[in-house]
Amino acid sequence: MEANSVKQKLREGKVSVGTWISLCSPMSAEYCAHQGFDWLVIDTEHSPVDLGTTVHCFQAMASGSALPMARVAWNDPMLIKRLLDGGALGIVVPMVNSVEEAENAVAAMKYPPEGIRSKAGARASMVYGADYPARANEEILVVVQIEHIKAVNAVDSILSVSGVDACFVGPNDLAASMGAELGAPAHEEAIQRTLEAAKSAGVAAGIHCTEADDVNLRAAQGFQFLALGSDARMMVAKAREELDRLRLPKG
Repeated sequence: MEANSVKQKLREGKVSVGTWISLCSPMSAEYCAHQGFDWLVIDTEHSPVDLGTTVHCFQAMASGSALPMARVAWNDPMLIKRLLDGGALGIVVPMVNSVEEAENAVAAMKYPPEGIRSKAGARASMVYGADYPARANEEILVVVQIEHIKAVNAVDSILSVSGVDACFVGPNDLAASMGAELGAPAHEEAIQRTLEAAKSAGVAAGIHCTEADDVNLRAAQGFQFLALGSDARMMVAKAREELDRLRLPKG
């Protein structure tokens, strides 16, 4: 099994940029895998993608250079296990608000004795090599989402959990949990609180950004695991841009 390139990059303190795949399309995943992103996350939480199509996305990505990852629908060991067996080399777990929830996420991604993931002759072993069961615990990227004010209030203890490689701020849900507007002073303070906690814990901090300028800003602040929009968002934005440039004759 080859070393996880994204995990290695984060350990070295480097910035890693990817995007969300939310169009439920292997073709979209394949195109994005060839654009220079470090990783792609198949969003199984907020898109209607099923497990079979998710695996097809992983297969389609294999011809490109982006690391295959997924955001699980919930912090459920059964869901996590199936995505890992299908070929995900990293899992983003939503709404991790406590130490116990962080510990559960880590355990679900690790084979015993470190965790509870069961072993099987799954696709991952075939694709990544005979040594996959021996090396998966070290190479799978574990990302917990800090996207609720409860998580921010407990962020130091959450990020102290052994096995957590990165945290990822979900700005929209965080703002909603605070009853605040995106970008309000209290909202930004919570984001910066998470970043500082990650730095102190030696954990890579991540955040979802809507455009390149946001990525540049957050990278300068010290965020490393940066999501640039999504395939759907980029497609719609470009379509709107081109439509706005049309100068058609009247009538």
